[in-house]
Amino acid sequence: MVRTEHDALELIRTKRIITEVPALGMSSLVEAVAGGAVHGSWRNHAKGRLMYRLGRMLRASDEVLAVRLVEGKVAFVDPVLWAVVYRVAMEPSRRRRSLEGLSPQARALLTAVERDKVVRLEKHSEWTKGRETLEERLLVHVSEAGTEEGRHVTVLRSWRDWVSPTVKEAAGSLTYEDALARLREACGGAPAGLGPWVP
Repeated sequence: MVRTEHDALELIRTKRIITEVPALGMSSLVEAVAGGAVHGSWRNHAKGRLMYRLGRMLRASDEVLAVRLVEGKVAFVDPVLWAVVYRVAMEPSRRRRSLEGLSPQARALLTAVERDKVVRLEKHSEWTKGRETLEERLLVHVSEAGTEEGRHVTVLRSWRDWVSPTVKEAAGSLTYEDALARLREACGGAPAGLGPWVP
């Protein structure tokens, strides 16, 4: 059973990828904290506050990558698979498809992120819809950070700014097909798919 951030990180190291909320064929943070299946909304669960708090901690952690990867849900990824995720996110054909039909707001936000490398947004702002679209389509890296006032802000970075030389080099040795296969394997075959923006 997961009770602390350390417990959650250990689970991610063991499983390589877990989802935040339940997804077909995957271990999830919510179920690990609950100690089993959760019926109804996890937010109403007796441990709902702990689930929420740990999810925020993992999104802000430098030790895991939080990305919408399984059924469009947030997944927490162990560093051994960061090169795989980066390779998929940066695949030109996938990115071209992901750019189709972007709203003017999402396009403007993507332009700002690519130009400025890092953009910080209030969790709920007029940019929320555009940010969610970019995150769902794996067009930017999204994390969270705390402010001195104790608020959480969303941090958007270009993938090129996020990646380390080591991860970039490892990703360069992978084909797109190999990267997809490794992701599917880590996701138990991804029975429900990796999401609409990852074939």
